[in-house]
Amino acid sequence: MYKTLIFFAFIACVVWIYIDPSPESVSGLLISVAGFFRDDLHGIIGKNIFTLTPKNRLIRDIENSKYSFTIPDFINPRIIEDLIGWLSDTGNQVVSINVSDSNSSNRYFGKITYKKEQNAFPRVTATHDEGWFAYQYLGRSFSGVHLVQTWSNGGGSGIFCNIVLVTLNLDTVFEDRGEKNKKCSRFVIKLIGSLPLGDRYDASVYYKFGVLTITACKGLKSLRSKKSRILVI
Repeated sequence: MYKTLIFFAFIACVVWIYIDPSPESVSGLLISVAGFFRDDLHGIIGKNIFTLTPKNRLIRDIENSKYSFTIPDFINPRIIEDLIGWLSDTGNQVVSINVSDSNSSNRYFGKITYKKEQNAFPRVTATHDEGWFAYQYLGRSFSGVHLVQTWSNGGGSGIFCNIVLVTLNLDTVFEDRGEKNKKCSRFVIKLIGSLPLGDRYDASVYYKFGVLTITACKGLKSLRSKKSRILVI
């Protein structure tokens, strides 16, 4: 039944493209294809297309989940900072974190504040030692990828910016509690990928209809001197 509905959605998108060729109609077509093959496609496909196969119970509606990027209780910004890793390192050392046990832990201690912004999600900031780290939610893809823009400052003049792609899901863990063992649920964030924007990137980033648009930022030490679009489905 599911694939039948997706097939009809695919046909409708083909007709839509024929009548009105536009980025929105193309995005609709790609989303219908991803939905049809969702049990076959997994991970990062191609250079500028991201999707995934939900293997666990993915959390899509973050406004009704225990932890969120948009309303309290906010996911601790330092958790996102840990997923990104150090500038001096390459690769991914930390790929997933148990938010349930980490959000208020000593490891991620810091003063957390947030600022509401007009026509945008709030910017959440954690201040620690001499530096700070902040994020702002951009949106969620059809397959369940959450997109977050981040800013990191270690105390100097540099403000290093990224776009982070993560998934949120609930899984279970076995805990040994002496005579009584228990299987517990945990809220897990997993890194899917990151897109560096460079130092002091100061331009617009937005996600709509499956297309992540990164506008050009000239000057300073930005890595984005040309406008780019990336499909995140």
